[in-house]
Amino acid sequence: MPKGIQKLQIIVGEKNLTHFGGIFLIHWFCKKLKLKWILQRGIQFNQRIGLYHPVELILAIIFTIIAGINRLSKTKILQGNGAFQKIVGLKKFPYASSLRRFLKRTNPLIISAINKIHDKLRLKMFHLPHPRTSILLDFDSTAVTIYGKQIEGAEVGYNPGKKGKRSYHPLVYFEYHTKDFWHGILRPGNVYTSFGAPQFLQECLQKIPPYIYRIRVRTDSGFFDHKFIKPLDEKRIGYVIVAKLTKTIKGKLHDLHYRKFKKGWSVAEFQYTPYGWKKPHRFVVIRRKLPNKPQEQPTLFTLERYSYQVFVTNLFLKPENIWYFYRARASIEVHIKELKQDFFLTKIPTNKFLANQMYFSLLLFAYNIVNWFKRLCLPQKLKNATLETIRTNIFVLPAKLVNKEHQNILKLPEEYISTQLLDYIMNKIEKLKII
Repeated sequence: MPKGIQKLQIIVGEKNLTHFGGIFLIHWFCKKLKLKWILQRGIQFNQRIGLYHPVELILAIIFTIIAGINRLSKTKILQGNGAFQKIVGLKKFPYASSLRRFLKRTNPLIISAINKIHDKLRLKMFHLPHPRTSILLDFDSTAVTIYGKQIEGAEVGYNPGKKGKRSYHPLVYFEYHTKDFWHGILRPGNVYTSFGAPQFLQECLQKIPPYIYRIRVRTDSGFFDHKFIKPLDEKRIGYVIVAKLTKTIKGKLHDLHYRKFKKGWSVAEFQYTPYGWKKPHRFVVIRRKLPNKPQEQPTLFTLERYSYQVFVTNLFLKPENIWYFYRARASIEVHIKELKQDFFLTKIPTNKFLANQMYFSLLLFAYNIVNWFKRLCLPQKLKNATLETIRTNIFVLPAKLVNKEHQNILKLPEEYISTQLLDYIMNKIEKLKII
């Protein structure tokens, strides 16, 4: 059995080493997007932060998130990482204090400008690799537990995972087919799911280009509100929304005529005008026979050994197809989970709410950059991979940057990544055309 090296001399001071060698691919991709140029033209800043232009700090935060540094306080690893700094175009990587100071000096106008740039870029990317004429939007909210004292906006509210803990309660929506993030707001933890949802919906719809001929929306029962549904009806936007099981709705379930559509499952529907609504709406009921084992019983309303789920909809689909259509909405839970685990949404960087809003916007920008990169530049087997998987396979690579005869060369170990994969990705980036 090998004994390993018996004598070893340690020399500290080697330059241009990094274990983020693959991050150059994201840097090239962002250059293809002209991201730095767009940010410089689109945002007006009054001052620099120390040695850095604010756009450099924005890009530093985005690259930090993508590289897998889960807290700004841990960015020290990048300050002595000469190869990383040169790869992403920074003379020196900012200290954590500079990044926090930048976030705390932000204002609503800067956040709005960044979001507008994000929106314009996303519209261009939405039609790649092929044009689209329809859009399917999934809305949801989530609790982000906050650990720390005196953090603005951190309040006790809806937090099923950590009951009684203070949290934020962001509201987000994603486009189902592209997996792109489209809009989101960071809210205090003590607001209800539907708080601000009608205005949020209007902001979302304003971002959709007029040539999109079909828009459909899916939400859970937190958005079962006439103020949310009324504009969808007025604009003839298709929707499937889980209904709150009020006493009146529960009273209708027993006497409906159910039709079996698969073993143990049946459907029915009825017309109903909830209190305060102006006209009858179509309600679809999914009934499932309860299994024998108590631990397998679903957490839905139950009646006489059946569980029930009710949807309000304006789609002209069979009742069972309404259910199938809604089931695919589960993908938004995957996106939110990835935001928390891989993009570190739960690692709030400051105690100021406005600064955290800024970070929230940059985090979601980073999410879309990675999503566009996956969709347009990665082979099929990696298009649905999580960011953590992509880091492991592509971004987190030991590398050495050398300059030979005035030519920069990045040396990577062949055991980590194949030349074929690298060539594929670089070729895709090179051929990318953004109109």
